[in-house]
Amino acid sequence: MSSNTANVNAGKSKTKAPASSGDTISNLGPAFDPFAQGNDPFAEAAPTKVIEKSVGSKADKIHIRLQQRNGRKTITTVQGIPDKYDPRKLLKAMKKEFACNGHVVHSADSDDEDSPAPGKKDEHGKVLQFQGDQRVAVKEFLVTAGLVTAKEAKDQIVIHGY
Repeated sequence: MSSNTANVNAGKSKTKAPASSGDTISNLGPAFDPFAQGNDPFAEAAPTKVIEKSVGSKADKIHIRLQQRNGRKTITTVQGIPDKYDPRKLLKAMKKEFACNGHVVHSADSDDEDSPAPGKKDEHGKVLQFQGDQRVAVKEFLVTAGLVTAKEAKDQIVIHGY
C-alpha cells in the first residue's frame, strides 16, 4: 500500500510555470515605485510646474460658461478675450447679434471702488456677461468675426457646462 501512495504522489508532482522572459516586462515601461523619493504626490515643488507647462496655461484660452441665476434665468460669461480687442465694441456687436442684454465685468479701465475684492480686480481680465444661454452663439460669433480661426477654435475655445 505504501508503494501505491508513493506512485500517486509522484504522478501529481507540481511543476512550476516557465519563467517569463524579460522582454514582456520591458514593454510595460520603467517600474513605478510609489514610495520612491521623487514620487511624493503632496510635494509642492517641481512636479506641479511640469504638469502645468504640459497642459498649457489658462490665459491663452477663451472660456465660455453658463451660470444659473434665479429659477430658469441664466447668464453666459465669456472670459479670456485677448487684450487687443475692445470689450465694449465686442459687447455691442454681440448684443445686437444675439438680441440680448449684457455688460463688461472687471474691465481694466473701470474704477469701481465698491468692488468686494479690490486687490483681485484684474484676476480674470475682462469678462463679458450675456443674458440667457448664448454659449454656442458666442463661439460661432468669435469664429465668424475672425477673432479665432475655425481650426484654432477647437483648442482655444472651451465651452463649460452640459
